[in-house]
Amino acid sequence: MQADMAAQRAARGRQIAAGRDRYASDSTAYRAGLQSARSGARQTLSRQEDLAGLKKQVLDLEADLAQALPLKHAKESKCERTREAISTSAAACEQLRNLVADQRSRRDQHAAVVWRVLQAVEALEIKSSEDEQLRKDVDKAAFWYQESLGLRVDAGEGVLKFIFDKVDLQIPEKEFSFSLRFDNDRYTLTQSSQPVEDFEELLKDLNLTNDLLKFIKIIRQRFQAALVNGT
Repeated sequence: MQADMAAQRAARGRQIAAGRDRYASDSTAYRAGLQSARSGARQTLSRQEDLAGLKKQVLDLEADLAQALPLKHAKESKCERTREAISTSAAACEQLRNLVADQRSRRDQHAAVVWRVLQAVEALEIKSSEDEQLRKDVDKAAFWYQESLGLRVDAGEGVLKFIFDKVDLQIPEKEFSFSLRFDNDRYTLTQSSQPVEDFEELLKDLNLTNDLLKFIKIIRQRFQAALVNGT
């Protein structure tokens, strides 16, 4: 009986010991699980904090981006306006260069025209001076001959007609005449009331000396000589 009781006590002792061991093991496992849970919770909390920090950074970046985008658009718009202004300025410069080239061409053309006009005016002035000198010579000769030998001069269409009277002493009113054209600095005979000996030689001498008074005197003398010779 006592042996059974001792055996039961021993068995209970073993059960209690086993229970204690299981409790100790369960406690250890519980503490380990609790520690693991705490560690996981801390990690989760740390990750949440990191996530919150990341979210804040994202929000800050979005705010910076929201501020940067208008500036970017403004700079792009300014760059586009600058490019358009440069393009417009380049076109204006090209147009200005073309205008300057055209003006230079017109200036050169005008200068050439003015030069030709000045040349023509100078030639006209020379011709006018020569004509004026011729007119003075003719007027002087005409006056002298009109007073002394009955000469008058008719001028028209570039031709001078010299008309004499008092050549024929028997018929003083009878007229004798010859006409000269002066062109390109040369005299040419266009008409004579009667033939004159060596008229071509006399004209050649007139064109060499330009002594019209002498020429008129000689022609009048030839008219008189022709009357004397009966020609």
